[in-house]
Amino acid sequence: MRGSKWDSIKPLLKILQESFPSCIHVALIIKPDNFWQKQRTNFGSSKFEFETTMVSLEGLTKVVDPSQLTADFDGSLDYNHEEWIEVRVAFEEFSGHATQMLARLEEMQETVSRKDFPQDLEGARRMIEEHATLKKKVIKAPIEELDTEGQRLLQRIQSSESFSNRNGSSGGSGGSSSSSAGVCNADTQGLVPRITQLLDKLHSTRQHLHQAWHVRKLQLDQCFQLRLFEQDAEKMFDWIMHNKGLFLAGYTEIGNNHPHAIELQTQHNHFAMNCMNVYVNINRIMSVGNRLLESGHYASQQIKQISGQLEQEWKAFAAALDERSTLLEMSASFHQKCDQYMSNVDSWCKACGEVDLPSELQDLEDAIHHHQGLYEHITAAYSEVSQDGKALLDKLQRPLTPGSADSLTASANYSKAVHHVLDIIHEVLHHQRQLENIWQHRKVRLHQRLQL
Repeated sequence: MRGSKWDSIKPLLKILQESFPSCIHVALIIKPDNFWQKQRTNFGSSKFEFETTMVSLEGLTKVVDPSQLTADFDGSLDYNHEEWIEVRVAFEEFSGHATQMLARLEEMQETVSRKDFPQDLEGARRMIEEHATLKKKVIKAPIEELDTEGQRLLQRIQSSESFSNRNGSSGGSGGSSSSSAGVCNADTQGLVPRITQLLDKLHSTRQHLHQAWHVRKLQLDQCFQLRLFEQDAEKMFDWIMHNKGLFLAGYTEIGNNHPHAIELQTQHNHFAMNCMNVYVNINRIMSVGNRLLESGHYASQQIKQISGQLEQEWKAFAAALDERSTLLEMSASFHQKCDQYMSNVDSWCKACGEVDLPSELQDLEDAIHHHQGLYEHITAAYSEVSQDGKALLDKLQRPLTPGSADSLTASANYSKAVHHVLDIIHEVLHHQRQLENIWQHRKVRLHQRLQL
């Protein structure tokens, strides 16, 4: 070191202090035997967090165990600097590639671990496509290439001269040689578990990513099925709502006469039949909902709610259709019997009010018997009209069955129909009383003639 200056050594010591804080206890500076003592004093006067000592090459073994020194310094430490540089560079490259790949895998892991779901069918379809694209990225991840790179690096380390010397020296006779070999490759040997750990983490992360992908795939498929189920159910809700409007537009009409009642009945039966045909679709949707529930769908509560609401809406609508079918059937029957009764009033009046009386006894008895039969016939016809009218009025004034306050027809206003039925009943009653009076008058005359 003759001719060297402190300024050329000081930066190196400074770098050591900054790069390895609290790890260096002493820095040995090798000097020739004839190095000036004054220069050593100058070195020692500098202030560092570690001690600096000047030693000669021959005196180095007095300070450091030879097993810790390379052959350049008359030591036995097995160390090949070029080999170490090559291995270290290869490791840093592999470590960088592996770390980048782990970051990509973890980023994909975060993507497949999302808990959010699209709110419409198109969004679900799009997210499934994106998820399939992500699977391709997972498959294309160069894990095997990195594994090959890592295994090649491990093989290089294990087949290196220093590694072989270390393993070979364990069975040798020299204790110091074994100790030297056992220590010399600590840095290189320390790379082995780090490489193995990186390889294991690459494979385990990809495995977890595969598992998470399949879990998310199942969830997205279920989400798509849910949105499709919701869309189909919504169509049925809209259909029921639309047909409710059509139904409620004239559901209080019962017909002004028998032909009108028959016309309304025919129209309603056609409407009801078309509605019942749609029940096939509703039943299919509810079956889909049941299958989703049986498959353990993540939104089972929501599916139950939609299925229950759809079933309730349909049952209410179907009950209203049945209610109106019954009402129109009763109206048609009532008007038919009223028309039949009214059409016979004139002939009954004529028969009950016949002026001529038989003179013969047998003819008189036959006339009394016929007159009584006529009364029974008129009374039976009137009873049918009266009973049907009363039943129809009861239906109009109490159209709901017990417990059906939430029925579709709960707010039905049949006041107009009630007045119409009452008017007919009053008219029939008026004719019935007239007929009874006429009939009674002729009955009295017949019995008076019989007494004569």
